[in-house]
Amino acid sequence: MEENSRKGKKNKEIAAYLQQNAEFLSTVLEKFIQDEMNKYGFTKAVIALSGGLDSTLVSYIAAKALNPDQLLLLYMPYGKGLSNDDHANMVSKDLGLHLETWNIKNTADSLCGERSIKNPLRKGNVFARLRMVNLFDVSAREKALVIGTSNKTELLIGYSTWYGDSAAGILPLGDIYKTQAFALADYFRVPEEIINKPPSAELWETQTDEEEIGLTYDELDQILFWHIDKRFTFQELVEKGFSKEHVTSVLKLCRKSLYKQRLPIIPKVSSRTIGLDYRLIKEATNAP
Repeated sequence: MEENSRKGKKNKEIAAYLQQNAEFLSTVLEKFIQDEMNKYGFTKAVIALSGGLDSTLVSYIAAKALNPDQLLLLYMPYGKGLSNDDHANMVSKDLGLHLETWNIKNTADSLCGERSIKNPLRKGNVFARLRMVNLFDVSAREKALVIGTSNKTELLIGYSTWYGDSAAGILPLGDIYKTQAFALADYFRVPEEIINKPPSAELWETQTDEEEIGLTYDELDQILFWHIDKRFTFQELVEKGFSKEHVTSVLKLCRKSLYKQRLPIIPKVSSRTIGLDYRLIKEATNAP
């Protein structure tokens, strides 16, 4: 699915299996956003725009699905966001959408200082959760649905902050691998500067996703695809040509992150239990 200049090669196996082009995915995702907005009576939506690929792509998709006055972009840098400052403004201007900015630095520094938090990972989690607090406050202020930006790759390996950047009302990219996101970004004419820069969660200065994960997204997505979508075992993945070290690492990440993929577990002690066998059917409530 990868067509852009940054990667320079296509993940042919994923593309062939899905047999879905960017136009089809675009239609499905736009309709998904519209349906979910209508289902729960939302007239507005808000997106946390970081200036990176995924949040930019979701912004472009949502901008096609909704009217400009229905969509708000919220940019929350820590200090000066370097290129992301320019990219967030570029996206806002290109889509004709209002961009609200809240710099988390003072609040984050105060909290980390008070609690003596120096570990980069802990600080990164604090940053992500502070952004979540502000995002949902804006959601309450505007009565807007929070449209999340996590993709399938991140969700499968737990590459997100629990109740931080993973917190959202809906996740349009939740079944879209990172390599597919690059192809969709091309289709939606996301600026090349955003497509070509190294993906980063901005947990700390100079941090990049692929360096922290230890694999390129191309290889990571292929392992995930064959293991998750095609149900290949560890041995079958190794026989397919992937290194034992990389397969072990990816499968371990998947196992360790399962708790992030579900709501808090409730023990069943009644006849109908939330999250297990209770589902509200509108017709049964006789509600208008």
